[in-house]
Formats: sequence, C-alpha cells, structure tokens
Amino acid sequence: MGYVSSISSDVIAYEPVSLSGEVSFTGLGNGTDFQEIIDVTISSEGFKKDAYEAQKTETDYLIDLLEQLDEEIVDLNETLQEMDEPDEFLDMDGTSSGDEVDVEVSGEASEGVHTIVVDQLAQKDVWINTEYGFASEDDVVADSATTLEILFQGETLSIDIAAGTTLSGLVSTVNSDLDSRNNVEANLLYDGDSYYFVLTAEDSGGDNAFTIQSTGTLNNFDPANFTNTQTGQNARIKVDGFPTDADEWIERDTNSIDDVIDGITFELKESTDDEGVRITVEYDADAMAETIATFVSEVNQVILDMQTLTGRLETDEDDEEEETYTINNYALDIMYNKFKNVLSSGALGFSRYTEENGGDLYNALSQIGISTDVEDGSDTFGQLLLDEDILEEALEEDPEAVAMLFSSRAVGESDSDDFQVISVIDTVTTPGEHAIEYTVSGGTLISATIDGEDAEIDGWTILGTNSHSKGLYISIGNQEDGTHTGTARVKQGKIGELSDALSAMITDETGTLPILIRNYEESLTSLDNQIYNEEKRLDALEKSLTRKFAALDSNLSYYDNITTMLTSLIDGLE
Repeated sequence: MGYVSSISSDVIAYEPVSLSGEVSFTGLGNGTDFQEIIDVTISSEGFKKDAYEAQKTETDYLIDLLEQLDEEIVDLNETLQEMDEPDEFLDMDGTSSGDEVDVEVSGEASEGVHTIVVDQLAQKDVWINTEYGFASEDDVVADSATTLEILFQGETLSIDIAAGTTLSGLVSTVNSDLDSRNNVEANLLYDGDSYYFVLTAEDSGGDNAFTIQSTGTLNNFDPANFTNTQTGQNARIKVDGFPTDADEWIERDTNSIDDVIDGITFELKESTDDEGVRITVEYDADAMAETIATFVSEVNQVILDMQTLTGRLETDEDDEEEETYTINNYALDIMYNKFKNVLSSGALGFSRYTEENGGDLYNALSQIGISTDVEDGSDTFGQLLLDEDILEEALEEDPEAVAMLFSSRAVGESDSDDFQVISVIDTVTTPGEHAIEYTVSGGTLISATIDGEDAEIDGWTILGTNSHSKGLYISIGNQEDGTHTGTARVKQGKIGELSDALSAMITDETGTLPILIRNYEESLTSLDNQIYNEEKRLDALEKSLTRKFAALDSNLSYYDNITTMLTSLIDGLE
C-alpha cells in the first residue's frame, strides 16, 4: 500500500514493513486460518481509508470539472473581447455602382453614400532593354566583372556583376543584391523569339521611379538601350467632390486606398469618367444577427455547465451509466448569479428612451429579443432564448443602437445642459451613473463633487479623482452663480460588462475559480495525508495481529504436542 501525492510534495508514499521470514504460521494449531482472520480484521478496520479514497476520487473529478469550466470561461471571454468595441461588433456592407472601384468596409465606417472619381491608377516604373533581345537565357552578358548602377530616389544602387554571368544569372544577381532587392526587381520578357531584360520598381508610385545610370561592360547593354515602357505614377482621386479645384487630386502611391474615409478601403481598378462611381455603405444586419446568435449560443453553454456543476440542472435519476458530481459552494453560486444578473440587468450608463427626452433606444437585451427561459423542466431552463423576429425588427429600426447595447465602451454623456462630459478613461472610470454637483460664486467655480466626493477643479473643468469617478473629465457650461446638479453617465455595453465579470472570475491570483480550484487541491493534499496515515496505522495493526496470532499458533502447537504425548502414554497404560 502507498500513495504519492501529485499535488503536494509534503506527502510521501507509505512503504509497509514486511515480516517475511520473521513470523510464520505452522498450521499445527486447531485448524484455524489465522491469516484469514487478520485479512478480515484489516479490511473491516480500513473503512476510513476507503472513505478517504472515495472522497479523493470525487475531489479529483471536481477539480477536473472546475478546470474545464475555467477553460470554457476563458474561451468565452476571449470571444467577447474580440467584439467589445463598436468597430469590432458592427458589420458594415459596401457596394460600388461600377467595376472601376471595389470597396471594403469595416466597423469603423459610417452609413452613407460617397462618390469617387478616379483620374489615374498608381503604377510601377518599368524599364526594358528594347534594343537587344537575347536568343537564350544562358547567353553570357558579362565577360568580365562589372557594375550595374541604378539611380533610385536620389541614391545610386551599385550592383556588382561577376565575370561569366548569364542573362538569367543577371536577374538573380539583381534580385538578391542587398541594395536593390527592396527597390527594383529584374525579370525576363519572352516575345516568342527573344528574351528581353526588364527592370521594374518594387512599389508603385511616382516617388519610386528610377533611371539606369550605367550598365558597365555588360554585353549589349547600354542606358540608351532602355525604354521607360511604363512610368511610375500615383493614383489620383476625388472623393465627394474634394479637392474642389479641377486640377487638384488626392494622390496615393497605391491603388488600395484606406486612409481617406475611416473604415473604407477603395480598391481602384480603372479610371472613371467625371461622374465617377457611387459607393454605398450600410449596416449588414444579417452578419450582426449571426454575431448575436453566436453570443447567445456560447453564453448558454457556460450557463449549462454552471447549472450542471451546481446541481441546478435536473438529471435523470434512472440513468446509472455515469455518476453526476455537483459542488455545493457559495462562491460558485455567487459566480452563477453574477453571470445571470449581468445578462438580465440594464446596460450600465444607459438611459431609458422616451420620445420627450430621448435616451438610448435599447438599454436591455430583452428589448431586442433576448430573454431567459423561466419554465421549470424545460430543456433550456435558465438559458437565454433568442426571438429572431424581434431581433430582426430591432436591427431594421436602428442597427447602431443594437450594436451600442452590446459594445459601447467608455462613452461619456451628460443628462444636463449645465455641463458636458469631455472624456473618460477606459477600464479606469467606473461605468454607470455619476452624480455631479458644483457651485459658482462671483463668476468663479469654487467647489465641485462627483458622487459626493471632492473633484479636482481647473478653471471651468472638473476631474474625478476617487476610485469610481477617476478619469471623468467634465466641462462646465452653466457658469451662473448658484449650485447646480445633474448626472453624468459612463456607458458600457453588455459584452464589456460580461467580459469584466468573467475576468474577475478567472484572474489567476484573485479570481473565484482559481481560488476554488486551489482550495480543492489543498483538500486533495489533506486527503492524501489522511490516506497515508491510515495506511501506516493499518500496516502497524497487521504486523501486531500477525505477531499475536503467530504466538497463539505456536502455543496451540505446543499444547497439541503435549496432548498427543499424554494420549500416547494413556494408551500405553491400558
């Protein structure tokens, strides 16, 4: 018997001490099987050890379940963090009215229609030795060592050519040269009869144009033999009528232009007429609905696992194939309730919408078709239900409001005309409502509080400094004497709120799950020690019983011998 703990080095395996060779049963006693008596006694005395081992098996299994839950929450949190900002959550669709321009859009784009006129495409500078065509790629072009010189952006690129270099070897030399390989590229052009040497700028654009200064002693090469068959130039466009002057253009050295309008990439294919093409950007409601469905599905999986682990989920009592373990722990209950509360409560910092005062059109998941199944006995009891019809209506009415409900992040707003929120600090300023109060006297801002605590004053601005309002920066608009109050709101979407809650559950040192796992691991170590002590006690008991029954067996054998001798003497007297 013995066990080595995999959790704690404080536990070592107990090695029983053998009595082999020291104690034996002669079998000459009264026919009693003393070893069977010892085995039965040790077995009956081992009930504590059996209980510890059963508890250890269960604890091992519970640790595995908690670690699996931890991994699932980590995976869910990673998914949430990939969509917890509007430009990540929003799906936009862009279309072009013509083949001259393709368009790609991201969540940073805004709905609208744009007109783009393309005057010319960006292209690479190309030079070809048009005066001489070589019969073979293996023709030697360098009888002796020489140098090819190219003028690129005001600097001379000197490419050393070894003696005996062939035409194809010249291409390889240029493309591997440290100075030239990132600026120009060499190739061969075959017209069906001859091979022509080609030099092309690595990148398009007017600034990447080059000239050939010297060809050294290369056979049939001369700068004058080269023709600039394609001139390096920039793409030139107008977007929404800008620039306004007829001869002015937005210029870029590439035909993929992504820095003119946020979230929109124009892929230029051809030049256009003066009317240009129309680019339409709109929300992709279908893609957003799919994202929301994925959110609901992954959240439900974690809810299901938490229900199973905490015993909230009813199981089939007749199913004896697999034993179900549950954890009755208040910390896990707190996790579950926090998880559910985030999903069912209103979004932090959002205000209820009214026609009179405005506000946020959607401030809770229930308003867009996401509810909790409260029907006892249902297969999805406690999980989220998605009404696709309601979601479709919400996306049709205001897709941006739906996206903000999920993914608003560090958005500051004021409910008062007296002041405006200038900025907040993401992950620092606590989301939700903040009570603002300030006093003006004699045309001077003399005091201000946020959430009842003093705020820092600088002219007509105030800055929150306490743990909740830190980073909340406010500009005072109403500068009339008197005391003014209002509410500032820091908005956070449900994805960010849920992600923050999950992060608190799984943080290594302070997270609920890691702490719970460590507690069970410590319990496992304690059980290992208890098993060790029981093994030691049972081994000692077995040795003691073995010695006692061996002595008894010896005495019985002694008296049995005396009995046999007396019986023999009596028989002799008769």
